[in-house]
Amino acid sequence: MYNQTRVMKEGVMFNMDTFHKIIFGIVTITISIILLLDISNTSFAIGEELLKIPQAESVFKIETMHLPTSAGSFIILIANEAHEKWPQEKHKLLTDHNPYYVPTHLVISKGTAISFLNSDAPWDTPHPHTINIKDSSGNVVYTSGKMDYSNASDSIKLPVGKYSITDTKYNWMEGSITVTEKTSTGNRVVGGFYTPTNQVTNSTDNDGRTHPGWLGYYETEFPKNGFNILSQYNFNYSVCSYCEGNYWPDNKTGNHTLIIFSTDEPLSEALVKLKKLVKDNVYI
Repeated sequence: MYNQTRVMKEGVMFNMDTFHKIIFGIVTITISIILLLDISNTSFAIGEELLKIPQAESVFKIETMHLPTSAGSFIILIANEAHEKWPQEKHKLLTDHNPYYVPTHLVISKGTAISFLNSDAPWDTPHPHTINIKDSSGNVVYTSGKMDYSNASDSIKLPVGKYSITDTKYNWMEGSITVTEKTSTGNRVVGGFYTPTNQVTNSTDNDGRTHPGWLGYYETEFPKNGFNILSQYNFNYSVCSYCEGNYWPDNKTGNHTLIIFSTDEPLSEALVKLKKLVKDNVYI
């Protein structure tokens, strides 16, 4: 009788111990699932915000970018050959879509910082740029100061409103910025970049230095420098009737790619890295 009771008690004790282990396992799995769902939801939200950044094809075709509130800063690219006048010298431009700024028209949320980056190559003649931003009354509310090749301007956050952007020397370089009532809630830096789609035959500048830049190069170098290539769009612009290959020689080719990129690094650090990436390009 004693042995049977002891065995029964031991059996109950064993069952209770097993029960506690099962409960502990269920709680652990439940917590893990909750954490995974939270991470997944966060990742989904980030991915959803990235999807809201316009695709390169859209930017190219409609020459406009509407940025989501997740964008904390935007870098406006000044394109190579931007100093050439439209329409008299449009055959010298890199493209007839966003030929001066990428993009021509920018729509951002209140609190989004903007900066200009000069990629108008200097080897024939230097082409520094100074950009003025004017409000709807024609008042200059910001000037970039002189930007030499590969240099960027200080950033600015504009109040809600509509603005025009114009180069102080090349006044045909026109664009616009619209700042909406929505408030920027993110820190992501976004921008655009032009590059040849394929490796070019002659990658040297007028000083004989070789430049490695083309799409395949930047598909490696952008991620290495902390940039995400969000989208890209290939296009051809070959309208120079008297030029070999029908493209302006300083552009090295008629086949180019528009890259839309982003980074979570601070704007100041992103601009330092972009300075080198601009100089790596083959445009002269």
